[in-house]
Amino acid sequence: MDNNRVDVYVCEGKLIGIVEKSVYGDNYIAFRGIPYAKPPVGQLRFKDPVPPEPWAGGRDASKHGNISIQMDSFTQEMIGDEDCLYLNVYTININLRKKRSVMVWIHGGGFSSGSGDSSLYGPDYIIQKDVILVTLNYRLGVLGFLNLNDEVAAGNQGLKDVVMALQWVQKNISKFGGDPENVTIFGESAGGTIVHYLAISPVAKGLFHKAISQSGVATNPWAFTEREPPSTNKGFQLAEKLGKVTTDAKVAYEFLKKIDAKKLRLVEQKTLTTKMEKQQFFLSFSPSMDYESSNPFFPKDIKTLIRRGVKVPFLLGYNNCEGSYFISIIYNNQKRKTSLKEIDSDFRRAIYPSVLSKLSQIPITVEELRFLYFGNKTVSEETLLNYSNFLSDEAFYQGIIEVADIQSKSSNRSATYLYKFSYENESSVMRKIMGVTLPGVSHGEDLFYLFYPHKMKDFGLEPPELDSDQYKIISYLTQMWTDFAKTGNPTPAVTDLIPIKWMPLKHGNTCDYLNINTELRMETFRKGEQRWDWKNIKNKL
Repeated sequence: MDNNRVDVYVCEGKLIGIVEKSVYGDNYIAFRGIPYAKPPVGQLRFKDPVPPEPWAGGRDASKHGNISIQMDSFTQEMIGDEDCLYLNVYTININLRKKRSVMVWIHGGGFSSGSGDSSLYGPDYIIQKDVILVTLNYRLGVLGFLNLNDEVAAGNQGLKDVVMALQWVQKNISKFGGDPENVTIFGESAGGTIVHYLAISPVAKGLFHKAISQSGVATNPWAFTEREPPSTNKGFQLAEKLGKVTTDAKVAYEFLKKIDAKKLRLVEQKTLTTKMEKQQFFLSFSPSMDYESSNPFFPKDIKTLIRRGVKVPFLLGYNNCEGSYFISIIYNNQKRKTSLKEIDSDFRRAIYPSVLSKLSQIPITVEELRFLYFGNKTVSEETLLNYSNFLSDEAFYQGIIEVADIQSKSSNRSATYLYKFSYENESSVMRKIMGVTLPGVSHGEDLFYLFYPHKMKDFGLEPPELDSDQYKIISYLTQMWTDFAKTGNPTPAVTDLIPIKWMPLKHGNTCDYLNINTELRMETFRKGEQRWDWKNIKNKL
């Protein structure tokens, strides 16, 4: 008998997990690479996921399954596999007499990259708080979000993958000692928007009971693809790039279905966006209306579903300088000065297409918007922080506050909690990896206080010391996030660690939120006086 291996019987068969040692010395049990759907290959490419087949004998669950095909951001090579629908389950022990709260993590990456693997999302921190953690992969890019406005490829395959993973959790998590009636979904960036989509779609109703959206909601301009004619639809454009010019969805589908999956994604990522779209951080494939599906993820108009609000306890928020991350990934190279000059000469190049089309409704002109952030200064190396502020407001804060506002006004909702993450750490993993130099907390920095990235060793980075400010932030976030998962309240009791009550949103002209720093503080802002509220701020220019 191997004391380092643990068996669990799920509906599909026997899993053999492995006992691991966490970064701080505790043991936990990992079950990795569990198939939650059939491989979406061959005739199942671009189709809704199908439940997995059972297997005979014991299945080794010590290693991660394949990740979805994507470009490695460091090597620029295509990695992963089309057969990618796997999830991972982590627990400190198997105790079937004690039902633990379950937290299901949905990774970000612009619907185009990422995975649930421990290279970024190691369970070491969260697992200390006595919950069961599930992480998962879903189809990315064209493979997960191709919408040809036809039943052959109706879009949102990646969203439906997550729904199937949640159905797997409902069927199987009790075998690990988890409580299927106390499941919290949480995610960041594109993962945060997927959480929000799940919370407003009837397709996912009853599969979870609480929701956390970090730095991403459905109202962010990059989170949704509007319906387009074949001439501007990225799916048809991709077929054309690969040699098939057509406006017939069935012809395009049959053609794309036969192309090698890595080639599909390589051409998508290398050639599908224009120079201007790159400057706007445009995403080629993302969630969209899927009317033509026999089982649509969005059976009603997206705006209608958003306005109805989230009906389960909801926690959402943002980092205080989200935009600096994007300036680093696009502008930390030799072409930076040229790009900044182009944006300086035509500020429209900086504005996301869906935002540009809405400016007339606010109303605010492109010139007024530019003046709001830059005054009379040029867009240049000297005004990168101004540019970062614009990106933060446009891409994140406006949408997040809009959702918070909907929640505060909704009559039939559960409690909603808003936060701002403000802890600045010069040696944070994200800053080092992405070369972020601007002040503030960039997009994604919060992740490294919830998860221990097992890749850290590759960058020569050590886990935080137990007496450090970084470890204090880890303790804050993991305690409040897991308390919310367990009870629906992130601060159910005032303690030595969390000596404050996080108050939920209420209706009115002010907005209460928790400022998360080395000291936790409830703060308030007045609606209509924030920089991101362009309509009202414009009147004060």
